[in-house]
Amino acid sequence: MFMAYGMTYDEYWNGDPWMASAYAQAYLLKRKIQNENMWIMGSYVANAFGTVIGNAFGKKKLKYLEKPLDIFPKTEAERQAEIREERRKLIVKLNGMMKAFRKRKNTGSDQNGKPGNA
Repeated sequence: MFMAYGMTYDEYWNGDPWMASAYAQAYLLKRKIQNENMWIMGSYVANAFGTVIGNAFGKKKLKYLEKPLDIFPKTEAERQAEIREERRKLIVKLNGMMKAFRKRKNTGSDQNGKPGNA
């Protein structure tokens, strides 16, 4: 059985007895990693099928993933960079709204572009 884990005949009979346990643990870890990789591949395939079927039968056109799935925990630096980027986008959006509001206020029109009653 330990030969199936990758242990050689010589290691099994002449090596340290604890090596058999290490090989068994390594084998189980490899299987776990392989299982997770297959699960991720299934996620990609499911997304691809969903996109194709959605585009074939749905009204709204769907797009396949633009970037790979994030499967690893983010570092503190990555989280902080994302927060800064979200703040920057919010500031740009709010500045655009403020500019549009000031423009409407200066022209004296309401939201539909019609002259106001003031």
